[in-house]
Amino acid sequence: MPPLAGMLPLFDAAGVRAADARAIAAGTPGEVLMETAGLHAARAIAAAFPAGSAVTVLVGPGNNGGDGMVVARHLAQAGWDVRVEAPGARAPESPDGGLMTARAAEAGIALHDIDLDALRAGGRVVVDALLGTGTRGAPRGAMADAVAALRASGAPVAALDVPTGVDADTGEAPGPAVRACLTVTFAEEKAGLRIAPGRELSGEVVVADIGIPRDLRPEPCAWRATRGVIGAIPPRDPAADKYRAGAVLAVAGAPGMSGAARLCTRAALRAGAGLVVACVPEAVRAEVAMGTPEVMVVGVPGDPGASPASLDAVMHQAARAGAVVIGPGLGRDPGSAPLVRALLAALALPVVLDADGLWHLGDDLGALRGRPGPTVITPHAGEAARLLGSTRKEVTASRLHAARDLCGRSDAVALLKGPGTLVCAPGALPVVIDEGSAVLATAGSGDVLSGVIASLLARGMPPADAAVCGAALHARAGEMAGLGEGTIAGDIIEALPRARMEAAA
Repeated sequence: MPPLAGMLPLFDAAGVRAADARAIAAGTPGEVLMETAGLHAARAIAAAFPAGSAVTVLVGPGNNGGDGMVVARHLAQAGWDVRVEAPGARAPESPDGGLMTARAAEAGIALHDIDLDALRAGGRVVVDALLGTGTRGAPRGAMADAVAALRASGAPVAALDVPTGVDADTGEAPGPAVRACLTVTFAEEKAGLRIAPGRELSGEVVVADIGIPRDLRPEPCAWRATRGVIGAIPPRDPAADKYRAGAVLAVAGAPGMSGAARLCTRAALRAGAGLVVACVPEAVRAEVAMGTPEVMVVGVPGDPGASPASLDAVMHQAARAGAVVIGPGLGRDPGSAPLVRALLAALALPVVLDADGLWHLGDDLGALRGRPGPTVITPHAGEAARLLGSTRKEVTASRLHAARDLCGRSDAVALLKGPGTLVCAPGALPVVIDEGSAVLATAGSGDVLSGVIASLLARGMPPADAAVCGAALHARAGEMAGLGEGTIAGDIIEALPRARMEAAA
């Protein structure tokens, strides 16, 4: 069972291969599984593209190529103009793949060497059956040439099981990779189809049931959180006062960055917190107070607020809070680092550490180990790179590895923002947030997310659940704002209640 309603399982290649083997051992021949896979893929392709289109099926030497041979045969029987090509005209070499090649030949389908010039010219639908889920690393040699030609053509591509060049488990694409507009994946949904960059390279994903009995299903390797998880947010107790509804303390704001504090605190209220207190430097207290009158604003001594008196003032306010946000607009003055570290060591409450709060950690994720309370960190790729001593490019290329590393080094719930936001919690499977779009790529969006998660923590949700549900709620609110590329952080905030009500309906 999934940890939360609204989660769907994701699988790795090894688990699905093992399920295939169990099905074969239980009496389902491998050729039947391959025939079923190819038939379902052909139907999905026929539904996605105009009837009777011209199609080139690119097949590789393994079982993925055998699947392609089945697709070619069924499309030809449906009246499509079908051409099958393989590097060096090399037929699939697996036993089942060889059988499907023979059946295609009996149906009058010849196998040709890949015509790179014709491939580059486009004009035909292409079925990518070159490399499947058993392949690791970048395509090489003739395979890489075929992928490059296909990318240059701009032709519409339907990939079988996984686009060539995409790692089925992690979504990584370490070299040239096919960009599909449709991926028909077999038996179970592969995790790499939902994790960037594989997420963007896979297009629409269709899962084809190939007949593996449900009792032989593999164990998931990750979860996909749909908007349905928003419904797991507990409703407010009708008898609750503002403290029991969830009290949030935000340690935020600095001269020139008071907006981040306003966004974070207003988001916490709109996400359902009953009380929000902002501890900000005295120099910006008036600015923050003008933003949202419902937020209690406390000016703390010191500039930027890093004195021992600042710590005492924040700890005094924390006595009535259920969760704390540290970081939005806090600034990067080195004088703030001691306050951040002192608060992390002293607070027994759940803490959301974001933005400049993460900056003051440097690359010392170990400072979060052994905290008296749980921690949720919410870096984007650049912040994650600094925390891991890596580069933004490396984090972006290996998002699952980076999220796991953030979690492992800190013992915190790590939420790695970006396309297909990832949440990794100690001892749990990774979660990919299925909601979200480019409208979230706007200044202040991360501050809103921090406030949303803190609000859910303050009402008692477990840290991993709060991170997952908060990210889904934040993403759905961005979509519901309905302003496309003109969406700003404030629009996301105002759509939060509607996103909650939609889930409750």
